[in-house]
Amino acid sequence: MPSVLITTSDARPVREDVLAAELPDEWEIETHTILEDGIEKGSAAELAAAANGHDALVLRPGSAPRELFENAPSLRVLAVYGSGYNRVDLEAATDHGVVVTHSPGGPGPAVVEYTVSVMTLLLRGILDVHARTTGGEWAAAKSMGRELGRSTVGIVGLGTIGLDVARRVDDFGAELLGYDPYVTGERSDSAIYPRTDRETVEAVGVEMVDLDTVLERSDVLTLHAPLTEETRGMIGADELAAMEDGYLINAARGGVVDETALAEAVDAGTLAGVALDVMAEEPPAPDDPLLTAPDVLVTPHVAGVTDGYLERGAVLAAEKVRAVIDGEMPNTVVNPELFDN
Repeated sequence: MPSVLITTSDARPVREDVLAAELPDEWEIETHTILEDGIEKGSAAELAAAANGHDALVLRPGSAPRELFENAPSLRVLAVYGSGYNRVDLEAATDHGVVVTHSPGGPGPAVVEYTVSVMTLLLRGILDVHARTTGGEWAAAKSMGRELGRSTVGIVGLGTIGLDVARRVDDFGAELLGYDPYVTGERSDSAIYPRTDRETVEAVGVEMVDLDTVLERSDVLTLHAPLTEETRGMIGADELAAMEDGYLINAARGGVVDETALAEAVDAGTLAGVALDVMAEEPPAPDDPLLTAPDVLVTPHVAGVTDGYLERGAVLAAEKVRAVIDGEMPNTVVNPELFDN
């Protein structure tokens, strides 16, 4: 009978009960606990030893390098319990015939709520207002914020999450700019993170433009692109300079932003404010300057972590695992070439 291994940790729990309820009663389900904090932490060798003998791996915390696939030949499917697949060596998975799938719809609603909440918080200067008020200064006149509905919001990445952010922000009346080469048709070489068509995106009110235009015209830039070789470091020194006096939100992946350049831009006062839910190294070094910069809000990769996400993630992971085991192709497969034959 099929068996499934689920990774978990104190900081990254899973709803094993929900996942089990979505799978046939006779399937076996086990958990592998990762002791270190951080989404990419954990011993690959220990995970491989735990995964060997199982048909499926549901990856919450932990990474899946080539070592995992080489030492767990029984695996047929790896389902990421969420959206980020950058922790998985896709080439190695494909070489070993392991289908890799992800579920951006799992954390999606929570990430959208987080993004819009942080967007309004930054524009209203709430962090500064709170610090001044609790410091003894009662000065409403100094608390003049900006309305989201009177701002221009740039969205990089119009996948499931980015498109829903656009829908929510459009309700406020903000001007929307978007950059996504898969939506505009400039790129068509990847089935990862399937994008919707341009007509659908523009129907939401998003004006699709190039990255330079998004950077120059946006009051707020929010990132929702996956971390790939093409997107790694895509927001660097030049891009940050083009955002002068703007706000940056990154709830995608830390590596999309050059954090050294970001720290320098923050120190120079180039940006009006920054919100980071993800960083290149998680947890970051204690002396990382972004942790103590007054204009930077940092949260520990929690944008998508809610009660709803834990339940949706389990349901979606179970659906995808069951589909592969049954010989079917689920949606949001990141190495679809395995189904070409």
